[in-house]
Amino acid sequence: MTLRYSTESTLLPTNAPDLLDWAAAHIENRGFYDGREGGRFGKNGTTIRYLVPSMVGAFDVAAGYGRRSSTRTYDYPALYAAERLALDVVSDYLAGGAMPHDPDWEDENHRRFIVQDWGRRDGRTRDEAAEAFRHAARLAERAQAAAVRPGRPPRPLHPITASGLLEWAAAHLEDVTMRPGGLTHDPDGFANTAPCTLLHAVDRALRIAKPIPADGHLLFRAFHQAQESALQELSSRLAGHDITAGPDEPAYDVVRRRRSTILSWGNQPGRAEGEAIQELQAAALAVADG
Repeated sequence: MTLRYSTESTLLPTNAPDLLDWAAAHIENRGFYDGREGGRFGKNGTTIRYLVPSMVGAFDVAAGYGRRSSTRTYDYPALYAAERLALDVVSDYLAGGAMPHDPDWEDENHRRFIVQDWGRRDGRTRDEAAEAFRHAARLAERAQAAAVRPGRPPRPLHPITASGLLEWAAAHLEDVTMRPGGLTHDPDGFANTAPCTLLHAVDRALRIAKPIPADGHLLFRAFHQAQESALQELSSRLAGHDITAGPDEPAYDVVRRRRSTILSWGNQPGRAEGEAIQELQAAALAVADG
């Protein structure tokens, strides 16, 4: 059953098609802000449901930002699973089939940029923006069916550890198989189910493990520590030497070097899927022993 749109509604979508349809209805109802003046409603557009939204603003309001009620009990795992899949599908669709890699940004942040940047280009209109969300909603119906098929890697990652992240990435590669290249995954598939690169498998694990706001700062701290340890161990193993920060080197430059190492290693000609899975599993054992 499709979730009925209402600006006043505190009901939140627990599946990706409903979320994307709600975002389309929000733009049809409130209008469309192309996001070119980033400071007007904040850098990502507004998440205040009564203001004119940008692409990311409409997506976030549809996902429940600014619409949650203290009198309701929400199924947060279902809400965030729907949000993850909806973001995967709409960003792939707007990127033209599969999102390109960007070693500077982890997968989720890059996908949000792709969605927002599409809205800023070529004088986008309200009808174009709404139609993009509607089309993505239909794609999400197919993606949702594929994402829940039997045999998928286990989804929960609790407690969040570096070894758990790496083991999940290995299981994901075993499930969907590996492909090299500059795109995150096979352009004919969906982010959760299509063959993907080594770096993308790691990013999928990070998205699955990312805590929800209600989890509190301690779980977020554990997540960020596990993320750093996993990237450091895997990239250093693939490079054959430690990839650590140089004198006065900003933290984001170290992360970029680690991510670039993982991406380029997986994209070397003749790189086999089994090699990548073995390296992930070995790195998982190393951080677990540590």
